Amino acid sequence: TKHIFNQYKLKADFEAKEMHDWDSAKLYSEKALKASKGIIIKPEKINKWNIEKEKTRELKISYDNLMLIYDEAMKKDPYNLAKAISSLDCWAEQLEENWQTWDIEKCKNDFLNSMHNIYELFEEQAKKTNSENLSKEKSESKSVTVITKNKKEEILQIIYFDFDKSILSKTSN
Repeated sequence: TKHIFNQYKLKADFEAKEMHDWDSAKLYSEKALKASKGIIIKPEKINKWNIEKEKTRELKISYDNLMLIYDEAMKKDPYNLAKAISSLDCWAEQLEENWQTWDIEKCKNDFLNSMHNIYELFEEQAKKTNSENLSKEKSESKSVTVITKNKKEEILQIIYFDFDKSILSKTSN
């Protein structure tokens, strides 16, 4: 909530001091205040915004993607999650106003960069976990190998068992 508070505070300050957009400043301030009280903040649903239908497709997809990773990102990368949430709201808010193309692009790019950072972290952690699991399996696996041969000493089959077990190992399955 600390990160989401900071992100929305920045947006509220910008809207109030630079743009004199009191409605947007109010929305962002309210979200910052809720976050300061420990309330979980999510982006506004896309249908809340008054945006032309043909411009909402990419926003809806982005919202859905964010909601898919929300819980996991909350645990693993709260900073980029906070940035993605506030940037998605900013992107939608700017599209609703539909005149500051540079702000629309900035908010959109901030959202996409944050999501990219989250996905990268997830991928790195998945690779690390897979690598650790593989190393653990190799170090723990003591196995017995049975090789069956025919009369001509040709190998017919190699069967791997875990040590002191009659169950086939993963290699033999």
